Amino acid sequence: MKTDRLTLASLCYLYVPIGLFLIFWIKPFLALPLTVLLAVGIRYFVRQPVCNASRGSAFSRTEWLILATGALFWAWVSGIGAFVPQYGDYDKHNLVFHDLITHPWPVVYQNDRFNDPFLCYYLAYYLPTAAVVRLFHLSFETAEWVSFLWGWLGVWLALGWAARLSKNYRVWIAVGLPFLSGVEVLLRLFWSLYIDFHWQLPAWLRAVFQNRIPGYTRYETPRLAFSNQNFAQSIDPAPLIMQLQAVPQHALGGWIAMGLLVFWQRRKASPVALAFVVVATLLWSPFVTIGLGLWLLFTEKKLHRLTSESQPVFLAGSLLLMGLLGSFYHAHFPILYRGFIFEAFEKPADPVLYIVYWGFQLWVGALLFRWYNRQTGGMHTGERMILTAAVSMQVLSLVYMGRWNDFQNRTMIPAQFLYYLVLANGFVHWLLSPKRTVSGWFLAAWVVIGLYVPCRVLAYKLWSIHVPQPITRSMEKATTNFGETDMSRMRPHETIDAGTDYAAQYVGRRDSFFYRYLLRKAID
Repeated sequence: MKTDRLTLASLCYLYVPIGLFLIFWIKPFLALPLTVLLAVGIRYFVRQPVCNASRGSAFSRTEWLILATGALFWAWVSGIGAFVPQYGDYDKHNLVFHDLITHPWPVVYQNDRFNDPFLCYYLAYYLPTAAVVRLFHLSFETAEWVSFLWGWLGVWLALGWAARLSKNYRVWIAVGLPFLSGVEVLLRLFWSLYIDFHWQLPAWLRAVFQNRIPGYTRYETPRLAFSNQNFAQSIDPAPLIMQLQAVPQHALGGWIAMGLLVFWQRRKASPVALAFVVVATLLWSPFVTIGLGLWLLFTEKKLHRLTSESQPVFLAGSLLLMGLLGSFYHAHFPILYRGFIFEAFEKPADPVLYIVYWGFQLWVGALLFRWYNRQTGGMHTGERMILTAAVSMQVLSLVYMGRWNDFQNRTMIPAQFLYYLVLANGFVHWLLSPKRTVSGWFLAAWVVIGLYVPCRVLAYKLWSIHVPQPITRSMEKATTNFGETDMSRMRPHETIDAGTDYAAQYVGRRDSFFYRYLLRKAID
């Protein structure tokens, strides 16, 4: 059977960081056989027999060029490589890059407060860049270029899957996909008109055009933002462009894996092989893995069935990797969990407001697509996908993870990628249709409204190219560095995070099972 090159490239992109982690962080008795097993699994996956062999038309050279150029643009504009202003989270993440480049692997710190811990974080996105820089003895500043190339490749693969899952104008749909977002901005702006401007429409409109809406940055509708001790977080799902510019270490793995998953589901691939794709995201983001796992449970009914000789390879590789990385994350210093969001409901109005908010945010778009789709009689697969994606996001929105790690927004990344992709296909279908139905106009309006946030982000990036980059700024603003003895006062955001101990977000316990029995010998 001919190898599917996009599948092979995507699996390698997901699994190469895991291979680096196994070889340089894990003791050889487990690392070597598991690395071989995963490599065999990748080979079996790209050559597995499928019931539906339809491949769809291959991309032309022009289409590949468009996808590569679009990926180059989105990687640049998102801040990968620090050629435009980076999102504030990079103030922390660049320190992870720094320590992976400047410290021996595995990274172990000398720190009395944490009893000399080791670096314990979602390392997949960072490891290849750090490995190349270390191998060729490049400077930390040169790592910006390596990081940009690695991020560009990831965006390119993700857009490739978006195009492969689309039909008409498929590469343009893929390149334009990050322009789509939710419409929570309408609630934010409306709330600001009521709270900040007391229904004074002219003053409010001037503030909108001047980007001076206080409610945009401190929007908290009643009881739609819940507190975890001194930390409050709203329930707004981050649009795709925000995912890419704030957390590419989560987004790229989720987008690529979701494309792989849905494409091979269409080809009736083995459910156990599909689980092999889901597990590949564990070192990228365990939250994304949860979102993919939920999707797989919703859409596959025979996960337990072994139907070919390759199945034990997928199953063994998946279980061993789950156990290994499960113990890795279990070694992390405890972070307080909030539990289910409905535990924070205090009055009968709370669940009503919650349901209305999410209906406005997700289900209106899904139902508009269904309405338009039923009138045109097409895209039945798309209808099932968008409804399943909406259900997945609704279920995952009921869980709230504590102080640092945004469980809700990260677990939703795969389903959001598919949700907006289906909406984009519906919009293009409407544009190409000779008949303009009422339902189509509503769907088009819904998509256009969602352009506000991405266009706002893009305009800000282009306007602020001169702003100093966090690779320098984070080193200046952070009181200490992970590699120093005292990590207790790392504060990238002096105002917001003045009381936050970020060091605990990145380190694992020396007394853990993982450190004692699985991690390579600690560095003195």
